[in-house]
Amino acid sequence: KVKCLDLILAFSGLFLSFIIVRFIGIHTSIPDSFFTHIQSFISRTLYSISSFISFSLGDLFYLVLGGLGFFITLKLLEAVWKKNYKLFRKKIVQILWFLTFFYWVFQIFWGFNYYKNPLNKEFTAEEISLDELKSMAEFYFNRSVYYREKVNEDEFGVFKINLTQNEINTEIIKSAQKIKTKYPEIRLTDSTPPNLKSSLFSVPFSYLGIGGYYIPFTAESQYINTLPDTKILFTQLHETAHQWGFAPENEANFVGFLLGYESSNPDLNYASNYRAMRSILNRILLYDPVYVQIMFIRYSDGMKRDRKHERFINEKYTGSGEEAFSAMNEAFLRMNNQEGLESYGHFVELLIGFNRKYASE
Repeated sequence: KVKCLDLILAFSGLFLSFIIVRFIGIHTSIPDSFFTHIQSFISRTLYSISSFISFSLGDLFYLVLGGLGFFITLKLLEAVWKKNYKLFRKKIVQILWFLTFFYWVFQIFWGFNYYKNPLNKEFTAEEISLDELKSMAEFYFNRSVYYREKVNEDEFGVFKINLTQNEINTEIIKSAQKIKTKYPEIRLTDSTPPNLKSSLFSVPFSYLGIGGYYIPFTAESQYINTLPDTKILFTQLHETAHQWGFAPENEANFVGFLLGYESSNPDLNYASNYRAMRSILNRILLYDPVYVQIMFIRYSDGMKRDRKHERFINEKYTGSGEEAFSAMNEAFLRMNNQEGLESYGHFVELLIGFNRKYASE
């Protein structure tokens, strides 16, 4: 029993950490006050370091972490093979304390953003009718058609981003300033310049269905460069929202949408309105698939080419690995006070709530 005390303490430390974080997040106002300032300071400090490096510092950090995990796994297997259970227990204890430390670092650096007051309190959208969804789909459809005529194409007639990364960053900052003024309820207080970088793992992550991710330990927003430009651009908007403290996926989608919607650049406008339209059509598909098929037929020629290209890329990288990642992502989101992968789809509720509040303006 004495020999197992260190193992019990290590398990208890990790378990209590989960309990304490959830108590602070759900039953106190600390995430919206104290930790907001801490995380903003940490983000700016990390940005000042990682933004001067052209490649992803965070990807290298994860690579080292993965290598360390692989090495420790080998040691554990070796201990079991040699029946050295004392060494095995010691390694497990070390892993548990490391996970506890890593969990707290994650929460302090960024994780408590999951517990801030949600935006759906500002944009309520209860009892959404099918007619309202169709009306919104038409609205964003018309805007998509309009802006599609103003963007560049590649040699195959598919949408092609006509901005450098620095220009995209500048446009995002301009939009952020508009959002702060027009929609103060969004609470966009931290607008550190976007720290967008192409993932070093773009190809393997494509097979996992990953479009992008934010690395709070280096304040870097990653995007997968194998995606179609429509998705790359919206992913950059989405991950920038994460960088600014909007942790829930529906909120990152919504703030990312607003960054494109309020932009004066047609590329950002098209990517944002196109994503909003597709999200609403995905919801309508549950109730009226014929309507959605008719909408696809009504697409402009350019939009049809973009959709065909998106489907080609999706089929190219679809694999069993995507299902495994989805399961892990589901667990991660639920562990952080979210409704799993469903939280992505709640973007539509925020869109509808936003429209109800500002439709007359």
